[in-house]
Amino acid sequence: MSKEKFGQWLFRPKVCIQIGLFSNIALTIFKFFAGILGLSRAMIADAMHSFSDILTTIIAYIGICVGERPADEDHPYGHGNAETIAASLVSLIILVIGVWTGISAILAIIHEQFKAPLNIALLAAIVSIIVKEGLFRYTIKVGKKSNSPAVVADAWHHRSDAYSSIAALIGIAAAKFSFLFLDPLAGVIISGFIISISFRLMRENVGIMMDEKPHSAFINNIRTIVRGIEGVRKIDSIKVHRRGPKFTIDLEVAVDSDISVDEGHRIAANVREALLSKIQNIRDVMVHVNPALPEKP
Repeated sequence: MSKEKFGQWLFRPKVCIQIGLFSNIALTIFKFFAGILGLSRAMIADAMHSFSDILTTIIAYIGICVGERPADEDHPYGHGNAETIAASLVSLIILVIGVWTGISAILAIIHEQFKAPLNIALLAAIVSIIVKEGLFRYTIKVGKKSNSPAVVADAWHHRSDAYSSIAALIGIAAAKFSFLFLDPLAGVIISGFIISISFRLMRENVGIMMDEKPHSAFINNIRTIVRGIEGVRKIDSIKVHRRGPKFTIDLEVAVDSDISVDEGHRIAANVREALLSKIQNIRDVMVHVNPALPEKP
């Protein structure tokens, strides 16, 4: 395999998800045993977070597989929203794990269940931070390039795990210097990171399912392209619907009222072709032609 083909293969959403899955399995096993053998509640909580990564990565992978199915009679706009549903499930699982982690750590503080952690827990935290931050940077790049909400959600789960490992590292290190309560306190901080990220993902995916308007830069790009098409006198309406990683654009453009139907159709076809060729992740473009009304004096 050439370097170029390997790069293309590496940035496929499915490959990215698979790499994240195998990494999560290895990290979860390592951190879980490090937490038990190293007497660290913070590391056990971090291991449970990594375990949730395994579940959410599987969900994201299933969402991508379903989302790639072509449109059919029952789903004329395709199955792209399967990715959005998968990303929503990921955010809910992250929330549950965050709440569970926080409650467990708070109870340990209340009952003063403090133990001095061992060096293996410290090592596990350092390894987790390095691996998880690397996975985040790789996965978020793939997610943005493919415009996949499921991959982006999985990337932020990697980042939340890196944050939780940082909190675990601080708590474990402080506990080794006789501040034993800081180990379970790190677990509380970890839960806060996890919960905040879950709410962020929920907000993004609810926006997609509610057909929230895309970023203004996206709309302005459409306007610029359409206004550059010969024969378009005005843009009457722009509506954008997102289905997973793909967008469908509904446009109404005004043209001279005295041109033929064929000429109006040609202008609409030129608009559609220009948008499909110049903007990424466009599934389809619907163009409706209106007669341009005379401007009021």
